[in-house]
Amino acid sequence: MTLLLYLYITIFTIYFIIYAVVSSGPSKKYRDKYTSKDSNLCVVVYATGVTNTLENLLKQLKNQNYPKENYTIYALLDKCENISDVTLQGDLKVNAIKIDNMEPIGKSQAYSIIAEKLYNVENLDAYVFLDSKNYIDSDFLSTVNFYLTKYDVFNPTITYLPQDGAMDFWQNVKSVYSRYVSKFINTSRAKIGLTNILNTDSFIIKKDLLNRIAVFDFRNIVSEIEYTLKLAQEEITVGLIDDLHVYDSIDKFDYRIPSLSKRLKILKTNFFKPQTTLSREFLLHLSMPNWLTGILCFAFPIVHTHNFPAAVSYSTVLITTAIFLIAFTAGLFNMKFYAKEYMYLFAYPIISSGRLLYNFPLFRGIRNILNKTTHKHVIEKMVTNVVVTNGEHNIHAKLELISDDGLAKVTFINPNGKKYTTKNNHLRMIDALRELTSKLADYGLTMKVCQNCKYFQNLVDGSTNMVKGTCNCSFEGRTPGDIVPTLIWNTCPKFEENNVVNLF
Repeated sequence: MTLLLYLYITIFTIYFIIYAVVSSGPSKKYRDKYTSKDSNLCVVVYATGVTNTLENLLKQLKNQNYPKENYTIYALLDKCENISDVTLQGDLKVNAIKIDNMEPIGKSQAYSIIAEKLYNVENLDAYVFLDSKNYIDSDFLSTVNFYLTKYDVFNPTITYLPQDGAMDFWQNVKSVYSRYVSKFINTSRAKIGLTNILNTDSFIIKKDLLNRIAVFDFRNIVSEIEYTLKLAQEEITVGLIDDLHVYDSIDKFDYRIPSLSKRLKILKTNFFKPQTTLSREFLLHLSMPNWLTGILCFAFPIVHTHNFPAAVSYSTVLITTAIFLIAFTAGLFNMKFYAKEYMYLFAYPIISSGRLLYNFPLFRGIRNILNKTTHKHVIEKMVTNVVVTNGEHNIHAKLELISDDGLAKVTFINPNGKKYTTKNNHLRMIDALRELTSKLADYGLTMKVCQNCKYFQNLVDGSTNMVKGTCNCSFEGRTPGDIVPTLIWNTCPKFEENNVVNLF
């Protein structure tokens, strides 16, 4: 046990030494950020609920010092409560897509709608995704264009600002801590070519990369980690750009640090699977201890080796601890904080302790009971008949469409009653059908439903769990130009199999 803990703290002592050395060097600045090509960009702004900053962000985007013919703006209004139809009506510079489901469909599905809509646009180079709460500089897109020559996907640096007047004590603590993590850890990782966690509040990604990455889900920080891991498995680094900024209100500060238990769960699930060097290092990085775990990991070997014989000597543990403290101090020195800012940084454990207590399972359970917020799954099911063919014979089977809290799965039931359920949760039912189609194809079977037919076209309207679409087959007697809606239909004699290509 002592030896394992010593190895654990030694690994992250080495990490901190490297970060301290890298952060001590000057940042490479590009004066004019010149490129020989102005990329064609699609700027996607996501807004939901009550948003007071959307209009300001759109104004900043329209006034960029970037060629106007090289970027378009899309505003995704996901159940926005204070945005009227008149707000964006007549603004020819902004393409507004209003999504009026009963509940917001979420960032992931909203992004998938726009990406599917623009999937076949040939002269589009990259997407710039921004949350409506952000603010940007006038040279934001010019800087994005420059770094597209160096990265396939990257995050801007988030700077938190006071909304009204000066920041109070706790807001200063949050602001200084976010700068420490960004400037010392994340920027150091970017400088040495390591990947950082993708922040979906503001990120830039090349269109061809987005088109070939599989189904994604950006519900929370854990799903963002899993997406980053998927990119790393393809040797794609998520960069963090030190001189590309978005600004946010300190009132909307997000720690963006998943619990150590969740990070270790991802590590445990994936570490022994085939990995690239980049993804294996990222998994190791996920096991970095928080401040409390770090103190305990150093304290236990010191106390144990002082009182009992161990595989590692007491003096060795003390030397390692001293080296870590030197590297940690050097990192702080490189930050060039003011004296008061160091005080704010060392006050961070107080806030962190409060968060630990607040999210402690016992207290969280009591809070849920008192607030009557214990979650109950909302499960909806529908069974339909389908036809499956092996090329020679038709097989009559059943399909069970399942919606669990808005996430879709499909169960295939063969004539003998044997069931197969898709492994992944999907935001849309059509993606669950595609997963099932791929599985059946492994056995040489084709499911004859509209979604697998080459004449089927998705109806992209933001519907949750959508399976809707239209039939484009020029069958006899069809009126030219008419629209034939369809859901799941499998008795059409015009069925022709289509090769399914996932957008995400």
